[in-house]
Amino acid sequence: MTDAALVPVLPSPPELPLVGVAGEIAEVIGRAQAIALIVAMRGSTGRSWRVCIYVPKRLHLDHELVRILGWKDARRLCHAFGGEILQTSNLRYLERNLRHYAVWKLSVWDGYSASLIAEYLALSASAVRKILGRKPPEGFAFPGGQNGSGEVA
Repeated sequence: MTDAALVPVLPSPPELPLVGVAGEIAEVIGRAQAIALIVAMRGSTGRSWRVCIYVPKRLHLDHELVRILGWKDARRLCHAFGGEILQTSNLRYLERNLRHYAVWKLSVWDGYSASLIAEYLALSASAVRKILGRKPPEGFAFPGGQNGSGEVA
């Protein structure tokens, strides 16, 4: 057996909506590009809970938006928000939801122990147990159509 056979397949959780300004950005340049932009701009403002993005009125080829998004999407963003400072959440709720979904999937569907899940996901075993002690993430499907309490939904 190879090491590749031991690595679990991580789940595809249902997509959570991008809310507020992040949703407005996604309407202009698409969800994947909006997420890429916000993640790339994290930490540039010194505020951990939000991301500030200045969108210039005139775009130059060497601008950071062009480097992150490419010319076409950077132009779209400037056309929609030129001259504005956009303040949005840091989108950590998306990462948290994916991590919780992965913990639940590896535990319930694949039968992995808390310590093994912790090792795979670079968490502590107590963090995994804490996640499993809460209700499952929205959209999580249990084997056999159960609802988490053993009853068929």
